[in-house]
Amino acid sequence: MSVYTGNIVFGLVTFPLIAFAITLPYMVYQYRKFGSIPWLRTLVVYSFVFYMLVAYYMVILPLPENRSAVVPYAAHPQLVPFHFVQLIADSSTASLADPSTWPGLLRNPNVYEALFNVLLLVPLGMYLRYYFRRTWWQTLLIGFATTLFYETSQITGLWGLYVHPYRLFDVDDLMLNTLGAMVGFWAVGPAMRVLPDMRLVNMEAREEGLRASVTRRALSFLVDMLASQAAAGLFASVFRMLGAQAAVEAAGGSWDAAVWGIELASLAVLFAIVPALTRGQTLGQKLLKLRIVRPDASPARWYQPAARYGLLLLFAWVPFALLSGIVGLDTDRMGEMGALAAFTARHQAGIIWIWLAFMTAWAVSLGVRAVRAAALKRPFVMLNGVLSNTRVMTVAGVEIARERRAVMDVAEVAALERRIAEDGTPLATLMERAGSAVADEVRAWVPDPSPVVVLAGSGNNGGDGWVCARSLAEAGYPVTLVAPDLAERLHAEPARTTALAAFSDAAARDLPLSVLIAPDADVLADAVDRAEAVVDALLGTGFSGDEVREPYASWIRAANRRRFEGARGKGRGRHRKRTHERGEHERPRRSLPAKAKGAPFAVAVDVPSGLAAQTGTAARPTFAADLTVTMLAFKPGLVEPAAAPWTGAVKLAKLGTDVPALRDELRRRAAGDGAGADAGA
Repeated sequence: MSVYTGNIVFGLVTFPLIAFAITLPYMVYQYRKFGSIPWLRTLVVYSFVFYMLVAYYMVILPLPENRSAVVPYAAHPQLVPFHFVQLIADSSTASLADPSTWPGLLRNPNVYEALFNVLLLVPLGMYLRYYFRRTWWQTLLIGFATTLFYETSQITGLWGLYVHPYRLFDVDDLMLNTLGAMVGFWAVGPAMRVLPDMRLVNMEAREEGLRASVTRRALSFLVDMLASQAAAGLFASVFRMLGAQAAVEAAGGSWDAAVWGIELASLAVLFAIVPALTRGQTLGQKLLKLRIVRPDASPARWYQPAARYGLLLLFAWVPFALLSGIVGLDTDRMGEMGALAAFTARHQAGIIWIWLAFMTAWAVSLGVRAVRAAALKRPFVMLNGVLSNTRVMTVAGVEIARERRAVMDVAEVAALERRIAEDGTPLATLMERAGSAVADEVRAWVPDPSPVVVLAGSGNNGGDGWVCARSLAEAGYPVTLVAPDLAERLHAEPARTTALAAFSDAAARDLPLSVLIAPDADVLADAVDRAEAVVDALLGTGFSGDEVREPYASWIRAANRRRFEGARGKGRGRHRKRTHERGEHERPRRSLPAKAKGAPFAVAVDVPSGLAAQTGTAARPTFAADLTVTMLAFKPGLVEPAAAPWTGAVKLAKLGTDVPALRDELRRRAAGDGAGADAGA
């Protein structure tokens, strides 16, 4: 037991070194793949590294005294399966027929060894299932490969480091270690019901990663500074080898000053020339998917990155240059100084303390502003960014900001759809793509097949809902589609044709898709209570007004009730209904109530039902969404601040079309028609 404890202690001692070595690559990888670094994921990753480190120490330690040491018992591998059973039987007086002898097994070292071999890879099985999302057979293969690596390390004398094997290669270890991995795989299953789903953690990290965090920006700056210093050191070494140092010193110059000039030149290249050539990205920013832009996300001019980092260098250099000047004053020569210099020299110690207090206050204020910006999810803007009129944003954030600026009126979007149809892509195809895009988002946020309710209206927005329902059912999700009427009675096209095709396809293939036609309140509430996701495809961009008509109003209220008040408990249905009917979450307010625990993920198709796409005005009631998937272009109402509580995050689905080119064409055509009308008048 003391050997095992020693291995764990050695792991605790060496782990910080391993963690330090992998932190920078880990952060770069996380920022590139997910955009942010969630603490839970980081905790799991580092705990996994610590576990694998200690497990390997358990296998290879203690090491032999010298490289040529001979360990007799390890000279020949043990290749008899279940040999450990025979060892336990030979070394114990316990009898299966006599339960009173069983406690003696707990004192048998062979039992301890077998249990240890099982327990060694139990955590591996847990990590493989929970974090890496491996299947049982993948866990079986990985577990066997891991224990084979361990045993091979032993029989090869730590891969040739030692002349002879110093630990026994035992086929029983292969079996018991692999069994342990499978035990861990099965044991973590029930816990996964309450543990956070790592796939959702990754999705949330991607959403959070749209904003350029202070840590991400600081890391990119660190990478750039390391690259700059490495480049300057390399060039200085090359120049020295070529005799530059001797030439500089022969001319009466200072080699240190020359090296300082090389470092400044390296900084100028990395922070001014490179961003000018890469449209606003330093090497570190390119690595971490950041970009320097203007405050409205438009491309920065070629000189703005140079101004940004030149000002940063100036602000960082001036205080320390002043401090250096103050410290360098010679108090013995005050008579030769001017009045200001003499005063500074006389009060040198006090001025240094003032400088330290000022720099400390500045650093604290910088930290407070950074924390506050992170808490409020606002950009952290420094003075050099204000003066240079630049911001650092993520590449994905830049794209979204530009898309939000390129809003299209509802009428323009309708014209765009007609123009796309003229190009050979019918509206039915756009509807298929739109419904599939919404289904993809549901699958991303609800990774495992779970009940989904789709509220489908009688218009083309409802057609998107039918496609979404069929797509989810094809993926194994039990879907309940709620509609006001049968598919064949819909009037809007291509919604009617699409709904009929989706229903017929689901019936023919026996997909888990059920349809509720104008259900009563209790039936709808039961379906929503069971759901893990609710899709709103009731009203599209054509809605405007102060009140939503029935039955859509009742359906929206049922979805919102589930979101804000939770599922109806047994015997609480009427109370819940009365509370909900007071409509407290519908009253004008700066923010909506908190989302109830366990509330389903809510997705709106194109625009939340009840929200006017053109103005952003919310009717009574309005569907409250976690995510709105809007088609082709942002509508004016979706970018209004008052709409944010209803829309949640807004994602644009371009539906496989070149929207900017078609939008510009339509606007040029409209401008030409307007000019022609003015000329005719």
